[in-house]
Amino acid sequence: MMRTMITETPFEQRWILQGRLCGQWAVDLGRKWRETSNARQGRKCVVNLEDVVCVDREGEKVLQQILKEDVQVIVSRAYMKHVVDCLNTRDHEESHGHVDC
Repeated sequence: MMRTMITETPFEQRWILQGRLCGQWAVDLGRKWRETSNARQGRKCVVNLEDVVCVDREGEKVLQQILKEDVQVIVSRAYMKHVVDCLNTRDHEESHGHVDC
């Protein structure tokens, strides 16, 4: 199960993700992310991944989409730090070669 909470203020949009970023839940999150892109224009965006416990390929695709935007990611647990670091490295290396994590 995936829980998504979005808080909006005049200067910030904050996403809190909890649970499993897998399968249809990941697809749904990706759709919601795209649908709200206009609402992020000109505002700071913070994505909290502290309570994400599992990420599959679909989840990785959505996270790559999120990380390509100018967002502040909150992550401190080792598993999610590793996932985010690998996705950032993979995204950077795709234009310069290939890296596997």
